[in-house]
Amino acid sequence: MTPKLLYTIDQPHGLGELYFLWQKGESHSLLATTGTDATVAIHDRSGQLLERIKLPGLCSGMEWDNDGDYLAIITPNSNSVLLWECHANKRVNIETGLREPPSCLAWSYGEPLLAVGTQKGNLALYNHHTTKRIPILGKHTKKITCAAWNRDSILILASDDKNLSINNSDGDTLRMITLRDVPNDLQFSEMKTDERVAGENTISLVVAKRTLYLYNLLNPENPIELAFQQRYGTIVSYKWYGDGYILIGFSAGYIISISTHIKEVGEELFQVKNHKDNLTDIAVFNGQAASCGDGQLKLISVWNAGQVSGSVSPAGGAERCAWSADGRLLAAAGRGTLSAYVTRLPPLCAAHGTRAVALSSLAELTLYQCIAVPDQPQHVSTSEPTALATYNLPTEPSVVALGASHVCAVSGQAGAFYPLGGGPALRRHYPAPVDALRVSGDYAAVLYQGRAMLHSIETPDPAEPEREAMLFPEPHMQGAKIVDIHLTSDFFIFVTEQGHIEYFGLEEWRSCSRYRHACGVRALHCDISGARALLLDERRRAHVYAAPAAELCALPDQRDVKSAIWDICLSDRNVFCVYTGEALHTYYYAPTSAAGAHVDYVATTSVLPDHIPLILFSGDVYCAASGGSVIKIALDSHNTGGLADADTEKRLANQRQHIEKLLLLRRFPEAWLFCDAVDEPDMWRKLGEAAISELNVEFAIRVYTRLSDVAMVWALEDASHIEELPVLSGMLCACLGKGEAAARWLESGASMQALELHAARGDWARAAAVAASACPARAPAITLHRASHLELTADYHEALANYEKSIITENVEDPKVKEHNAKCEAGIARMSIRCGDVMRGVTTAMKYSQDVNLLKDCAQLLEEEKQYSHAAALYDHAGNTEKAASLYIKLKSWLKVEALIPKINSPSIHLQYAKAKEAEGRYSDALKSYLKAQDFESAIRLNLDKLDDIDEAVTLVQETKSVLGAKMVANYFQNSDDPTSAIKFLVMSLCYDEAFQLARKNGKLYLYGEILIQTSQARPEDFKSLALHFEGENNYLLAGKFYFHAGEYNKAMTYLLKAGSSEAEESEAITIAIDAAAASDDERLTRRLIEFLLGETDGNPRDPRHLFRLYMAKKQFMEAAKTAVIIAGAECAAGRYREARDVARGLCAALRARGVPVPRDLMRAAVLLHSYILVRTHVRRGRHDLAARLLLRAAAEVAFFPTQQHQVSILTSAVIECGRAGLRHQALQWARALMTPEYREQIDPKYVKKIESVVRHPPRDAAPPERTAPCPQCGAELPVAELQCARCEAEVPFCLATGLHIVKDDLTACPECDFPAILSEFKEMLREEGKCPMCGENVDYRRLVKIDDVSLYLDFRPSE
Repeated sequence: MTPKLLYTIDQPHGLGELYFLWQKGESHSLLATTGTDATVAIHDRSGQLLERIKLPGLCSGMEWDNDGDYLAIITPNSNSVLLWECHANKRVNIETGLREPPSCLAWSYGEPLLAVGTQKGNLALYNHHTTKRIPILGKHTKKITCAAWNRDSILILASDDKNLSINNSDGDTLRMITLRDVPNDLQFSEMKTDERVAGENTISLVVAKRTLYLYNLLNPENPIELAFQQRYGTIVSYKWYGDGYILIGFSAGYIISISTHIKEVGEELFQVKNHKDNLTDIAVFNGQAASCGDGQLKLISVWNAGQVSGSVSPAGGAERCAWSADGRLLAAAGRGTLSAYVTRLPPLCAAHGTRAVALSSLAELTLYQCIAVPDQPQHVSTSEPTALATYNLPTEPSVVALGASHVCAVSGQAGAFYPLGGGPALRRHYPAPVDALRVSGDYAAVLYQGRAMLHSIETPDPAEPEREAMLFPEPHMQGAKIVDIHLTSDFFIFVTEQGHIEYFGLEEWRSCSRYRHACGVRALHCDISGARALLLDERRRAHVYAAPAAELCALPDQRDVKSAIWDICLSDRNVFCVYTGEALHTYYYAPTSAAGAHVDYVATTSVLPDHIPLILFSGDVYCAASGGSVIKIALDSHNTGGLADADTEKRLANQRQHIEKLLLLRRFPEAWLFCDAVDEPDMWRKLGEAAISELNVEFAIRVYTRLSDVAMVWALEDASHIEELPVLSGMLCACLGKGEAAARWLESGASMQALELHAARGDWARAAAVAASACPARAPAITLHRASHLELTADYHEALANYEKSIITENVEDPKVKEHNAKCEAGIARMSIRCGDVMRGVTTAMKYSQDVNLLKDCAQLLEEEKQYSHAAALYDHAGNTEKAASLYIKLKSWLKVEALIPKINSPSIHLQYAKAKEAEGRYSDALKSYLKAQDFESAIRLNLDKLDDIDEAVTLVQETKSVLGAKMVANYFQNSDDPTSAIKFLVMSLCYDEAFQLARKNGKLYLYGEILIQTSQARPEDFKSLALHFEGENNYLLAGKFYFHAGEYNKAMTYLLKAGSSEAEESEAITIAIDAAAASDDERLTRRLIEFLLGETDGNPRDPRHLFRLYMAKKQFMEAAKTAVIIAGAECAAGRYREARDVARGLCAALRARGVPVPRDLMRAAVLLHSYILVRTHVRRGRHDLAARLLLRAAAEVAFFPTQQHQVSILTSAVIECGRAGLRHQALQWARALMTPEYREQIDPKYVKKIESVVRHPPRDAAPPERTAPCPQCGAELPVAELQCARCEAEVPFCLATGLHIVKDDLTACPECDFPAILSEFKEMLREEGKCPMCGENVDYRRLVKIDDVSLYLDFRPSE
């Protein structure tokens, strides 16, 4: 706040320098001033002159003692010290016992002990209580300039002799410290250290006006001297503040703050320059500092980096400044003028209704209108507090209050009541200083010395003299100490430290209500009517006290409560705020709800420490702030910020959070609007549950109607007709799923509903208790349920008693009664066994032998109790033969077991029986049971050890793949000197090392290797062992083979290529080498193998089929296709057309299976070869038209066939078949080709004349049109033998049966090779031939399926 001028004293000592000193102590505010007129003036808090003391010369120093009782004054013209006693207004001259005048003064803390330093370096100690004087000579050699005491009575003196002396209270020198220059401004404080030591342990002083010297009494060997930047100028003044911090002012206008913590010494916390030219003084009080310079007085905040918080320009300038002892007044002195400013006011404020009053100056009150009312003047603001009037007081008040008609102030024992409408103040004197004051209407109440007085403000009616004044506590409460009071329009309320809360009616003028709390009460904060109050007890607990019901309701959390305010808005009368000094915590008091009376926490709002809450109205708090103003703060619990955020997610999140707050504040209509905006079922459901909890049934029905929750709406409509509060609360708790709360409500008002609720919740004990008194007819059924529950919780004796108790003895022939009693008897049977009465339990269970579940339960219980005989019998009766047999086996009742074995499928039972039979020596029976139990190892063991049936054992091992069984068989063969079989079974049992040693010993390593290859669990190191062995024997084939299986492909390739040089091993070695190259994925190995196959290494090329296999294994399909074409050409040259066709077909199928396009050359070879092969089949079947078409295709590509003899044969067949098929024009074309010199000489003589006849007699008519079928790709008409569509240029697949192109609507494929075919033609061929002409496999024509999706075969198009 900006300092407010309180008063100005103009030239109290004439012109010239003016010095002043505030009185010390908590309750004193006197101000001593001196100047050039050789007097000291004493002024009171308001600036009035109280005393003027004449001196024999100019004042050279003055000092108040620490209690503010004495003022010591010295002059350079006198050897004595003048002492002024403020209480007695008495002056005393004190002789120091020294001949030279004093130069400095210092009072001790603990007692009025005054230290006086002199001009010549001597010291005098004077105790005012004992008047004892101790002169001490030679303390220093020159003038003592300053002195200081600490709280441990250590006296420090600084002198012009550049020494610092540390002395005790008797003046004895403890230590002498030499400085480098003249010291001044000596102070004591506490330095920050890592280890805290209480007490003022640090001496600080300024050396040569440039450096700050710090001397720690606890570390005397390491003083610290801090130097500062030259631009700062000289040190004018410094002050300690906070936890070991120092504020230093420099002559150049700079102010810096440093820390004395050893780790931070020398570091500036902040540095500001608040004065342009010069700085003359600084002062510090708590977090505020003041500085003088350039004729201005500035306030700065030391906790906010030195930020200026206020500035004034005093009359006469400002050269010195200082705070009063309480920090409320700041004085500044200039040239002959002193100004006093108010910087901090006592927190005196009060409120009543919509108005508040606050202390705006030391003796001034300001009245504010905080909330707009209908009859307010037009100039009054409706949004912010507005000042209505100001009241000047004769003295500073200690307590203020506000009523409906008066502003009240009390100073000490004197009270004044100022009418709000104007007029003279009404004054009243109280018996003692007033601690609290409350006003309402025509009455006022004061609290003093643990007592209270209620009195009329104005003169009462003479007919009612008792209303003039009344003292509390009343006689019947003598000894009680009142700690807090409140006054409303109807009641005077007070509380005592013994826990009494009493309401005194103003209209009846008698006590209306009394309540005694369990412990003492500290404070009571009432609402405007007094019906609700927040009670704070001596255990620091807070409760809401409802006076009409005389009930307490605890707050959900514990806080350090300083005050509380209740909302004065009628609709929010249950909302209140708790003030903790740093925040306002909003709560809602729910007096009636489904959960009973309780308090809900809503939200917390942070406030500044100097803000005191006065009024709460609909979410706005009006607080008294610094400077006597009143401000409005919106509570976070009512804050609507962010509800219209542009960001949808943030807006919805804020709206959901706001709905939660509205529900806690019970503002259901507003919550409805926001739920409608958010429109989420969860939010609607929360709103409905909150309305139900608040017993607002009608609103809850609206919400659940919106949710379309028919069941809940019906339940709430039924509850809406209930008038009794306990029943209604119980039913609504049940609707919310709060069973325990519902039960408590219903037990107090509705027994039948409570019985139904207990039964629904499974609380059978309470249900039985209610049924016994409210509904005896239902008691047996409830007791039965309770017994079942007790059985589940293992309380068996109590369960047995309840089962017996629940049996019905009347109307026993009734079917329902019979069913009920049967359940009871079953429970008795189970519980009898549990409780040890086995025979009763078994007998009772056998009475109901038709109840299989009961028999099984009882048998299980008997088994747990180790009553195996009874348990087995019950299991047998229940049909659980396996369990019965298991128990009979435990009992070794073999006859009973044998009777049950045929009915048993359980492996465990058979296993137990087999072990028992084996122990008896009945091995055949044991073997059968072991096999039924699937314990094959035991069966193998029996066959080997007992039955000597090796064949059966081997069969079992091969069937079951048992590792352990294989080991046993291997051992048997080893013992029988059959190493071959032993090796085989050792491998099966995973005993590879043992198998290897046995194989090497018997020369069976090749056999061992072959067995390993067939085993999926073989290890690479096992194959490597074999490879190393054969490598040593120079058996390159086997070494390479086993290196391949060991995964060492490089070595494998080396040895396999060596073995491939031998004709005997070439084929096998190359085959394995191809597999090694494919498995290794190493291109270098592949190149080595290719070079070997092509003969580049030894000049001996190998069969191209090996190269083809390599490319296929490496998935290099293009290279494989080229190789396949070469192979096919070689086969054709040898006349093996079918073998050539199979090579081409196999590669085409492989490429199609992998989705790789078939090369055009390969497809051409496959088409021509298959067409040529089909000719004989069609000729044999008499289908000369198909044979002719295929021969025409072959003739068109006759150059594909390698020898001229084959070409002539194909052309001759084409001419003959075309003649048979009636294709005379095509026959003529190829007959002429045969007559050329190239082919004429090689025509078979028996066909020469026929061909010459065709040439001599050409057809005279035009050639008939070609037969066509639609293209399966585009649908255009395409000649049946043509495999390329002229329209879409698609390569059309051919039919494996006819050689023609496939037809979309008559499509199938061979089930074996998956080549496409025309369904009707292929089916006819299979009926006649029975084999697929492409793959040669037997195919039943009935396996053919029509294929609708022709794209499956069109996708595999040839590639270049």
